[in-house]
Amino acid sequence: MKQWQEFESKQSSAQAANDFICAVDEIGLIMVSGADATDFLQNQLSNDINLIDESRYQLSSYSTPKGRMLGVFRVIRVSNGYLLLTTASIVVPLLEHLYKYIVQSQVTLADASNYFARFAVQTGNPENVGKTSTPGGPGTVMQTESMITLQLEPLGSQRRFLLMFLSADEAIDFWESLAGSLQVAGYSSWHLSEIKAGIPVIYPATAGEFVLQMTNLGALGGVSFDKGCYPGQEIVARMQYLGKLKRRMFLARIETDTLPAPGDDLVTPGKTVADGSGKVVDAEFDLDGNCHCLYIAQISKAESGSLQLLKQPGSRIDNVDLPYVLEI
Repeated sequence: MKQWQEFESKQSSAQAANDFICAVDEIGLIMVSGADATDFLQNQLSNDINLIDESRYQLSSYSTPKGRMLGVFRVIRVSNGYLLLTTASIVVPLLEHLYKYIVQSQVTLADASNYFARFAVQTGNPENVGKTSTPGGPGTVMQTESMITLQLEPLGSQRRFLLMFLSADEAIDFWESLAGSLQVAGYSSWHLSEIKAGIPVIYPATAGEFVLQMTNLGALGGVSFDKGCYPGQEIVARMQYLGKLKRRMFLARIETDTLPAPGDDLVTPGKTVADGSGKVVDAEFDLDGNCHCLYIAQISKAESGSLQLLKQPGSRIDNVDLPYVLEI
């Protein structure tokens, strides 16, 4: 997709809060195909793959046998298999883990990131995307022979879309047809949008750190407790039915001039070394320089306001409401 990469590299990197279009090459894709693709994913991912078709995508995750998450995906059913959308930086290590479980299955795994030109749109007017290209609502997919459009979770009055094209020419033409009514922005705009929407991401620095429930994946519909076994299923089920969740993901604004990185530690005041209180999941600045952060921490400490960043002890953390209802 050299033509697409050259095109998107010339676009604005400015940040926008609403009504924008931006390239999202930071989202990677894994292609899973073959006669046993459905059974393979059913035995590996946290959600019930049998519940989706080509008109509806699914949020899901992949964990170690000890229940520690290695990745979070949006899963799309396509004509020849499945596309797993995740952060590009973990595509290669995820493929290495998944390869171990193919054994005798008729399954092919591939990094499909370079097969698609992809960009995101956030808008208060879905008609900006075009009536013939707009899926029916959040969680839905529209597909043609060369284009896939996902409508994601809304953010207030703004509707959010991911668009993927097999043809760079088609992607560029479609982009240019939308850019007249939208602000052209950089990836940070979409990054911030995903954080505000409360969508967890696993990066190399946080792979193997969190159990599924900690990331609020249950509230987001990213797990099935009725399907069969998958790596980490016993740990997830035990926490769901026998345990009490002591850590979960929070959304916060942090007073800081330095953006926290995934995996950065949160501690109780006065601590100079990590004390197991919590870790940063993701963070991004907005147009006004405010830091918006998803973090996972001990619930009691987070709700009492007794946390700070280990590397930034003067930082103030103010929790804000997530845009979805948590399971208690």
